[in-house]
Amino acid sequence: MKLAIIGIGKMGMLHAGIMNALDDVELCAVSDSTNFLLNGVKSLKPELNTYDNYVKMLDKEQPDAVVIATPVFLHVPMAEECTKRNIPFFLEKPLSPASDQAVELIEMVESKDLVTMVGYMMRYVDTYMKAKAILESGVLGKVITVHSTIYVAQLFRKGKGWRYSKEQAGGGVVIGQATHLIDLLQWMLGPVERVTGHTINWYSEEVEDFAHVHFEFKNGAMGWMDSSWSIRHHRLMQINIEIHAEKGNLFVCDDYAKLYLDEPADGFNAGWTNWYNPDLFHGVEIDVGGPQYSRQGIAFIDAVKNGKPVASDLRNAFEVQKIVDAIYKSAENHGQPTDV
Repeated sequence: MKLAIIGIGKMGMLHAGIMNALDDVELCAVSDSTNFLLNGVKSLKPELNTYDNYVKMLDKEQPDAVVIATPVFLHVPMAEECTKRNIPFFLEKPLSPASDQAVELIEMVESKDLVTMVGYMMRYVDTYMKAKAILESGVLGKVITVHSTIYVAQLFRKGKGWRYSKEQAGGGVVIGQATHLIDLLQWMLGPVERVTGHTINWYSEEVEDFAHVHFEFKNGAMGWMDSSWSIRHHRLMQINIEIHAEKGNLFVCDDYAKLYLDEPADGFNAGWTNWYNPDLFHGVEIDVGGPQYSRQGIAFIDAVKNGKPVASDLRNAFEVQKIVDAIYKSAENHGQPTDV
């Protein structure tokens, strides 16, 4: 399988390294608008074809699959070019600055039944996969409420670049990072019906640095998310989810999943059952940046080879984007509840 990369920054390099190492996959070309990055790629792999124009690369190389790892405002036009050529693509999250910009792309992709994937890799972390399985087992009964946070210590002064531009990025911490948590909540608990959002622009002029969101899920559950990229003492992005349910509780983060049941059920004892990351770990054939990235890449390549869809596809990312849009609309209207 011939694989091409559009955008060879940090995430482009990561995906190139993982997928090129998989059986029957060969990195055939990369495209980037920055000569410095292309020269760096050439110094590592002189035989690799490089392009400063991704359209020329697609036409000349005719790859079997493409990874798009560029700034958000470029995602949709680049994905459309792949779709016109019937090339399956992996797109780094989020989908687009706003959901209405991706409507035509969604229609194009679904009319061709094209394999797509968007990079919500947290659902490939062992602990979240365990939490998902517990919820699907039904041992907790009806979910009542969920409390969740996503924090990282990233920004404590005015930021520079497209990530801090409302027009180019779509927003700040909600679209840039909290979409990982939004995707997990929707994956675990089902569709979101209504949101109430509040945001604060503290360090940034155009985008939010803090956001607090209340969710109403279609299954009747309710809950909240607190998010910021300006919380001290969080060197890495950290997610915490607390689910309070009819028959117990479920606490999950990157490091553990902890289940509490009032009564024994489905092979679980009453009281606490704990799983820590090392207990759940299963290896991958190559690990660059964490096994979740490898599992994600393997799932995409397998889907392309077998013509099968993946759960974290373009439609899923579109649903996440609609939630983001509703959060921003609610915040602009001073916390007015907003339908998704």
